[in-house]
Amino acid sequence: METSPNISCSNVTVTNSFLIRILGSLAALSVTTCLFALCWLFYLKLHRQFLYRLAAYQVIVSLLHAVITMSQLAFLNYNDSKHTSCVAIGYLYHVAVWTKACFGCWITFHLFCFAVLLKNMRKLEPLYVISSMLFPIAISFVPLITESYGPTG
Repeated sequence: METSPNISCSNVTVTNSFLIRILGSLAALSVTTCLFALCWLFYLKLHRQFLYRLAAYQVIVSLLHAVITMSQLAFLNYNDSKHTSCVAIGYLYHVAVWTKACFGCWITFHLFCFAVLLKNMRKLEPLYVISSMLFPIAISFVPLITESYGPTG
């Protein structure tokens, strides 16, 4: 079976090359979708409303996550487990995933307070944003101390 000529690593098979292209295409589609959503949100001036701002934060973090996923594909076949770029991308990936989860929890909390408790928690927006940024940075820093970032398997 003949391998693709544009693959530089010798341990990439045709099947892996196809999967890498599919993952790259999906990540590019995700970036495009997030950019479209942000442009549409600002075009309709929805960012002035609190709940839409929370959704915009979620979309911005999803955009960051998609860009990091695309950059992970460049280092997919590195054999050096201590490569600085791999560690940095692993750290950024964990920060993006945790930040998405935190914003999702805050949106759920806000909707619960608004719909069930009939309280508007709009004044807590700085807490939502700051905690959703600082908590993931702190949690994702732990594997840097233990040198746990690197290739899996």
